[in-house]
Amino acid sequence: MLQTFHKETMLLSLWFVFIVILVFPLKSLKALKMAEAKLGHSITLMCGMSYHHEINWLRMGLDLKPKTLMVMGLKNDGDLSVSWNSNESHFEGCVQNRFIGLKILKVLHSDLVTYFCAASNGKRMEFGEGICLYTNHSEPTSHNTPQATPVTLKGGLTQTHLIIALVLFVGLLLMVLTIIAVHMKARQSVT
Repeated sequence: MLQTFHKETMLLSLWFVFIVILVFPLKSLKALKMAEAKLGHSITLMCGMSYHHEINWLRMGLDLKPKTLMVMGLKNDGDLSVSWNSNESHFEGCVQNRFIGLKILKVLHSDLVTYFCAASNGKRMEFGEGICLYTNHSEPTSHNTPQATPVTLKGGLTQTHLIIALVLFVGLLLMVLTIIAVHMKARQSVT
């Protein structure tokens, strides 16, 4: 009777672990919002973080190195105060519906990367949801100037995101198989 209870408990725990491992990687793929941008047009990305803090806008390209684009906040009178801008002719700060945004002027191929906003409050920094820019339109380009463009897959995911998700999934699958093997060995040693 006790062996049956342990066997059922072990099977239920294995099913629970297996389901959790399959669901979490799928949720992590939703951690990025996808935003379609038209080359040569402007696009505004909004930060869902509190506008009471200093907002940092960062971009992460295919090299996966974050780069700060702008640092801004609100003055006491409610006007936007830009503390630092990496390229004033290409990026602007804005406030819309009580949210601080980043406006990219004339989107280029090199702008088709992932953007994050982060609110800094003293020594602590909290990150907002990532926004990955993609385009479905091609722009006539000169044949003399090669441009690096991220390869996008159906749904706008880049190959980098797919590779990371695949590596995480394989790692989690190996962990489940290890747990199953340990439970089977433990069951054999009990009998």
